[in-house]
Amino acid sequence: MKTAATVLEVQKKYGSRALMLSIGVGLLFLAMGHKEICRGLVLGGVFSALNFALMGQLLRYRLQENRKAAVRRSFVSLLLRYALLAIPLVLAVQSERFNLPATIVGIFMVQLVILLEQGSRLIFVSVKN
Repeated sequence: MKTAATVLEVQKKYGSRALMLSIGVGLLFLAMGHKEICRGLVLGGVFSALNFALMGQLLRYRLQENRKAAVRRSFVSLLLRYALLAIPLVLAVQSERFNLPATIVGIFMVQLVILLEQGSRLIFVSVKN
């Protein structure tokens, strides 16, 4: 199925970039002596990539002929993803090993990567014109 292959390609592209960015920035903070920030970024980045992958995998279950079943599955999918994203937040709140703001930034890592890519496209396209 062509759509499944495309979704998988997008998941790999943005998931791997988000992980690389969170690990790279985390290593910079580690080099500066901020272990908690490093841990928070990486923890949030991992769960961000997992959430993005889960979103793509559950997408096909939301496309149903039966509208009630589609709405129900959509709601369960959303609750599952929220529960997944709550895990790093709870860890960061309960443990001093993780920096809470860094964890929150890490949770939005996939979205940041998408925004950075789209923003760079806009900048480079406008520069060429």
